[in-house]
This record gives sequence, structure tokens and C-alpha cells, in this order.
Amino acid sequence: MVSDDTLKDQNANMAAKAQDLLTFKAPGRPLPPDQIHAEFTAMKGALKKPLTAQIARRICEKSGSHLIKLVSPRVDGDHATLRFDDPASNRRSTLLPSVNAPDIPFCKVVYRPLEVIGGATMSVVDHILNPQENSDLVLGAFGEVFGADILEALKDGLLADPVVPRNLGAGEFPIIFVPRADGSDLQITPVSPATTFMGMKRVTDAYFQKAQPGAPRPPRGRWAKQAVSSKPQNISGAIGGPRVRFLATMPPAMHQAEAEMYRFVHGGSFPRWRDDEVALWVMRYADMLDAHTTYNNHDTRAALDRTADRMLRDAGNFIAETLAEARNVALIHGIDPASIAKPPSLPTLLVRRRWPQTDAYDRARMALTSSHFEDRLRKLRGEGEAAHE
Repeated sequence: MVSDDTLKDQNANMAAKAQDLLTFKAPGRPLPPDQIHAEFTAMKGALKKPLTAQIARRICEKSGSHLIKLVSPRVDGDHATLRFDDPASNRRSTLLPSVNAPDIPFCKVVYRPLEVIGGATMSVVDHILNPQENSDLVLGAFGEVFGADILEALKDGLLADPVVPRNLGAGEFPIIFVPRADGSDLQITPVSPATTFMGMKRVTDAYFQKAQPGAPRPPRGRWAKQAVSSKPQNISGAIGGPRVRFLATMPPAMHQAEAEMYRFVHGGSFPRWRDDEVALWVMRYADMLDAHTTYNNHDTRAALDRTADRMLRDAGNFIAETLAEARNVALIHGIDPASIAKPPSLPTLLVRRRWPQTDAYDRARMALTSSHFEDRLRKLRGEGEAAHE
């Protein structure tokens, strides 16, 4: 005589087996090609009621790429799905069922991902919509187990033009009116693809994980969950859990200097030296060169030396400070500081700015390439090399 505990264990094992066989998720049990027929037989045995051609057609009629019930649970079941294929792709869109609860177990047969060794993980519906090399093998085994009439009902329902919904529940649907060329309006109701629901859930699950001792800190963000329905299977058996809303905020705009530094460490040009006083000193230096040509005495020569040395010294300090900051920014962005480009020459840095007039740029360029300025630059380099020695 079998004890009550033994019966409970047997019932628990059968329930676990049925849950593994009838599911919308890949169970993680790869199948050899010669075991596909046996797998379908086990799935058929796990059903409490037989799958008929009428049920198969009903499942297909209520399967779509867009589930309108995700917008409003009050949508009538006969107007709950839409199908759209990407015109730029030669593949049909992924479908999800939106059926009544009694039909969900049958959906878990035709929508269950089959992990066949040597082929892609695909459901019976996937093999019908987008056939692969082993699709004939999978569909042949399905037809042998469940019946050729059921397989034909699935093909007719999935490959035929679906019924177009013509009624929408009032209240929750956003409506946009777009003007037509003839003066009338086109009413548009946005509906998201059904796959985005579970895709968004997979993205956000990590942000709601609890911190574990000794484990890396889970990522966090500005997320909030909003329940769609207390019975998610009323929308689709393949969709469960609350809808997730998130707030995305753009990072603050970089100031000009920050943007130039960011570009520089990522391979761009060296940041400009944005000090208005520099242009004034360059123009003053150009005037001194003209005066020195006329007077050419000790005082004009000393003034030229002091002005050129000051500009060179300040330009060198700017380059050194910029390179130090660039190395820190590169480390923040995971960039090797050694890969940062070399800075420009001191004369190039001085002339590389916005000049108010074209003749001002020409005068500055001539002054910074003059023999006097190049002589002071050589002297500065010689002092630097001597200091390193």
C-alpha cells in the first residue's frame, strides 16, 4: 500500500516535470535530434486536455507582435493583437499569444523554446514563421505526435493575414492627430511591440537585486514598478510581473573647456587656450616689433625679450596643466594616458584662437614666426634641456 507521503512526492515530481515540459522559457535541457519526437510525446502527456485544431486556430488568431491589452486590460479579446513585420527584414516578427487562461497550457506547447542540439533555440511557432535547416525535422515530429491537422491549423493561422482590430477600449489609449495633405486628420494610437515588455524586464531586473555580503554592489538607477494587472495572464501567459517605468535624464551639457578636454583624451585636438589677454599680448608684441625696427635700442630690445618670454612661459604652463588634467580624465574614462596625443608647439598654441579680424591673425602669425620670437623660443628650450641635465 502506497503511503500518503509517497503519493505527495509522486504528485510533486509530476508537477515539476509538467512545469519543465510546458513552459514559455527554455528549460536548459538540450535535446538530441532523435529525441524531439519523445519530447513532444512527453509534452502531450503533460496536457490535461487534448490540443485540437480548433484550439490551435484560436491561439493563432490571438497571437501578435503587439498586444493591445498591454495598454488597457479592458480591451476586448477579439481586438487584442496586432501583427507588424519589419519591411526592411526578410524575417517575420516575433509573436506572443494573448489568449484566455484555459488556452495558456496549449500555448506553452507551441511557444516553448526547443533547444535542439545543432540548431537554434526555437519554438514550433518560430519554425513555422522563420524556418531554419532543422525546421522540417521539428515540425514533422510535432505533426506525428499532435496530428497533421493541428500542424496545418497552426500554419494557416500564423501565415495567413490576421484579423485587423477595429475597436479599442476607451480611457487609456494615447491618441495623436496628424494632419493629412487634404486637410483631414489621421488618428494614431501608439502601441509598443510586445517583446519590449519582457526585454525591459530583463534589463531592469538587475537594478532591483538585493545587495549580498561580499558580492559586488548591484547597479542602481531611478526606477519604479507599476502593476498592469493582478492577473498578468489576462494579457499574455508569456508575460508576467509588473510594468516598469523609468526616468531617463540627460547628463548636464559640458562647458566648452570640458568638451574640448573630453575630445582631446579621445583622440581629438588639443584644447584651445581661451584667455582673452593672450591676444592682447600678442598684438602688443607685434607693435613692439614694429617699434624696434624703427628705434632699435636697448630699451625696445629688453621690452621685446620680456614680452616674448612671458608669453612663452605662460603658454608652457598652460600646456603642462592641460596635460596633467588630461591624464586624470583619461584614467576616469579607462583610457591609457600614454595614448594621449602630443601637444602643439608654443607658437601654434598662441596663434590658435579666434581673432577679431583677418589682418589681426596675419599680424599675430608674422610676429610669432619672427626671428626674434624663434630666438627666444630656442633660448627657452636650451634652458629647459640644461635644467633636465
